[in-house]
Formats: sequence, structure tokens, C-alpha cells
Amino acid sequence: MTTLLILEDGDEYLRFFSRHLAAFTYLQAHDHAEALEHLAASGDAVDAFILDLRFDRIPRERLIGDVEEIAEEHFGDPNELEAAWRYIIDHQGFLILRALREEGWAQPALLITELPERQRENLRRLYGRIGVVPSFEPRAIQSELQRLLAS
Repeated sequence: MTTLLILEDGDEYLRFFSRHLAAFTYLQAHDHAEALEHLAASGDAVDAFILDLRFDRIPRERLIGDVEEIAEEHFGDPNELEAAWRYIIDHQGFLILRALREEGWAQPALLITELPERQRENLRRLYGRIGVVPSFEPRAIQSELQRLLAS
């Protein structure tokens, strides 16, 4: 059976996927560290990642991303720490995906968000096999997962 690792700060994705896409087995991680624990235990048994993008319900110390580096890189000022924290919260899914890729985990990843095609192509260039579905529509998600897992 295909195993999907859901990375989210709540439980909505897991509930939705369990209810509407019962053909898969699911693992869940609420942060990067938990994802690594699952991957260490399951490794190659994880076939794909499902990523929430915004992580606003877990403590800051569980988020990844260097706040000072992001303040400098994205806001041009290492003192823009609150803006950097907002960026880290709003982009945590991307930051986790980048970290997983850097750590050698190449499983395909599915994002459920509205993104223009240009951004989708940039994500594929940066992170490899990425699928994007604009909404929680089970048939579209199923189709995109099948495409990702077949490639």
C-alpha cells in the first residue's frame, strides 16, 4: 500500500485524506523533526509528502528557518525579526521541503494551494517532483497523486 507522510501543524489534512482518499496509508508529522523521525523509522516506505504551507499553531521553537538570515535575505534588514517570523510561519511547508531535499529525501510532494504556473515551474526546478492542486477536491488530488507516484 502507498504511504503518504502528511506534514501539517493541525489535523485537518489527515482527517480530509483519511476520509476522502482511503486507498493510502498515512503518517503525520507536525514539524520537521517529527518528519525526520518517521523517515528514519520508515525511510523508503514513505512514497510521497503532503505539505501544509502555513504552520501557525505550533511553537516557534519547533519551526525551521534562521530568522535573522531570513530577515536579511527577504527584508534587507537583520532587525526585521517579526516580519521574518511571519515569513517562516507562512512558508514553513516550503522550508521543510527544502530541508528534506537537502537531507536527501526525494519523494514527490503535493501542495494544496493556488499557485500560478510560473511558480509551479520554479518549485519543480528547485525541488523536483512537485504537484499542486488548487483546492481540497478529492478527484483532483487523487489524479495528481497518481501522476506524481507514476513519474
